[in-house]
Amino acid sequence: MINNPTRHKVKEAEFHLQNAQEHYQEDEVFSYFLSAFLSAARSITFYMQKQYGKVSGFPEWYCIEQIKMVADAELKYLNEARVEDVHRKPVHTGATRASSCGIDAILLKEGEECPLSTETVVSQDTTESQNVTLRRYFADRDYIETIEFCSSQLSKLTTLVAECESRFL
Repeated sequence: MINNPTRHKVKEAEFHLQNAQEHYQEDEVFSYFLSAFLSAARSITFYMQKQYGKVSGFPEWYCIEQIKMVADAELKYLNEARVEDVHRKPVHTGATRASSCGIDAILLKEGEECPLSTETVVSQDTTESQNVTLRRYFADRDYIETIEFCSSQLSKLTTLVAECESRFL
């Protein structure tokens, strides 16, 4: 049995965000964890309302906090991204990538002959090119970095939960 459902939902959001970060290089897996994070993060306040709704003083306190959250453009976008992801299509993120490739070379002094035959040189394997994701961002949110944005919003929600717990738990 879970003693504190709201705190459990915070940990779930943390788990999904951590996994999104660990799978930053894998487009599809990253999008799965981002989707799960968005849903879990949005559910935190729903759980809070259910858990504390009948506790004396909570409805008044939460009403004030809810007004602040509605006025917060970033939390509003977090919810919009969740709505898009849950009800319409996966939330679109862009990526900045770097590519690298390597090649082996034999350097000779002027006039030296190559110690390898032409066939050997041609058959040498070159290092396979590699794409590395440097940055993921919400293109429709001023190209803000995805993990940083989600971490910042989760921090706001975690602070809200901590304040709620200190008052009503």
